[in-house]
Amino acid sequence: MGRWIGPTRLAGLRSTLADLVLPTPCAGCGGDSVVPICPDCLAGLGIPRLVPPQPVHPAGLPPVRCLAEWEGIARNLVLAHKERGRTELAPVLGRALAPAVAPAGPGPLLLVPVPSRPGVRRSRGHDPVGRTAIAAAAALRAQGRTAHALPLLRHARTVRDQAGLSSTQRARNLAGALVARRGASAAMPGAAVVLIDDVLTTGATLSEAARALREAGIPVLGGAVVAAVLKRA
Repeated sequence: MGRWIGPTRLAGLRSTLADLVLPTPCAGCGGDSVVPICPDCLAGLGIPRLVPPQPVHPAGLPPVRCLAEWEGIARNLVLAHKERGRTELAPVLGRALAPAVAPAGPGPLLLVPVPSRPGVRRSRGHDPVGRTAIAAAAALRAQGRTAHALPLLRHARTVRDQAGLSSTQRARNLAGALVARRGASAAMPGAAVVLIDDVLTTGATLSEAARALREAGIPVLGGAVVAAVLKRA
């Protein structure tokens, strides 16, 4: 005899099947799509490229690669993942970001996500940058690379919301805010360390993250972000 399925469970199964079959809005353009990001929007992220130096970038900022400028599709994707709970975007963004992470050479890679403020992470209910870093590491391993994502950084003190702050104010707000977790220096010795974030604005956050790791004896090779704010000529 077949196993009886109650009405509540049956409704859940129907909902799951509908999610698999029915179109959902593409997080990039809003059009109907059977995948989180439609092929056109995914292609719009582009090939990873080195972010050129900007006047607002701090001196301690490591080399950073991005997929796109902070506008249009890239901005929509990041905000959907980060602010609107589209957690299904993490694997797609991670796979897209993986080429921006891998440096020249076949050595092991350690991806370190930049931590969100604890209160912000609780309010969102998830850690978008951490999820993206894990997905990027998984994509690199699928390509035969030795790669792992580890949360080696934590906040040492309270910081203000960065929105609306100038580059100088952001740098002051974050100065000394991050520290390496205990035992961080023993994680994957010999691995090339790459910082992961979703957006590069003034560079203050990635610069502070790099400083915290360097003070713990962990050299930082560079950073990788989905999008970057670039000054137009």
